[in-house]
Amino acid sequence: MAPQLNDRQIIEAVSRLSPQAKRKVLRKIISELDDLDRMIDENQDKFRKLFKKRGIDFGSLSDEEREELIDKILHEE
Repeated sequence: MAPQLNDRQIIEAVSRLSPQAKRKVLRKIISELDDLDRMIDENQDKFRKLFKKRGIDFGSLSDEEREELIDKILHEE
């Protein structure tokens, strides 16, 4: 299993990359965010129901809070 890096370590590593490599990283991140946005949009009703079961008001959350919760849900074991 590969060692886990924390956010600070990743940011420091990216800051040391060449401009071309930074662009690649940025494109990858943007692509993944676009995929996440599309998945949220396509499954909004399911997420509303799931959040309601967990006592969370989907409508009161910011986009960032929704993304964080959905990310946590997707990575639950």
